[in-house]
Amino acid sequence: MLSVIVPTRNSEEGLARTLSSLVAGAAEGVVREVIVVDDASTDGTRIVADAAGCTLVEASGGWCGRVAAGLAVARRAPWFLVLPPNVFLEGDWFREAASFVDRAERAGRGGATVAAFRLAFDEFGWKARLAERLQAMSQGLFGTPLREQGLLVSAEALTRAARSAPAEGGHAALLAALGRPTRRVLRADAVVLSPAGGGTAVPGVGGLLRIALAGLAPIFAGPIG
Repeated sequence: MLSVIVPTRNSEEGLARTLSSLVAGAAEGVVREVIVVDDASTDGTRIVADAAGCTLVEASGGWCGRVAAGLAVARRAPWFLVLPPNVFLEGDWFREAASFVDRAERAGRGGATVAAFRLAFDEFGWKARLAERLQAMSQGLFGTPLREQGLLVSAEALTRAARSAPAEGGHAALLAALGRPTRRVLRADAVVLSPAGGGTAVPGVGGLLRIALAGLAPIFAGPIG
């Protein structure tokens, strides 16, 4: 029932991690296909995608343009999950996704409801917990998910948004093109992983500010790294 679009750019290590979390969903028949839309990577991103059996598309442009390119080659799945690399979907995420889709369709609101996973960081410390709580509060008040949380959306709604969103636009532009559908938070974590070479994925002061302001000004809802 679900096609997954992963826009990439020099995302070799992050893509491998993300794809590993999709295996259980594929085994359960929830994930129909994974489409990797790559923008001129110079590392092993394409090799990882090919080895994992993904559909590989080459496309330049912003987040919206690459999502549209993935949508164009999808095999008519009724629902899509747009997911960045270096995010690991935890636990039985696919059951949560399937349950959400079932409820939305039974209510006749498939084209007017989207969902995202809870934000989590695979790190210790108060900054990670503060970032998680800030986003939970912001999303609870304004319903605005960050790119790292993924976006579960019907093919109908995503097709409309892809036609109207600017190709160079980011995640915030895609949300704006979707309009104001009902937005749900799934009870499974999208875990932002630390860089394989060291460092932290937890946002600094500027990133925390973008999280806090995401609901007030969607332009701030871009990547938090």
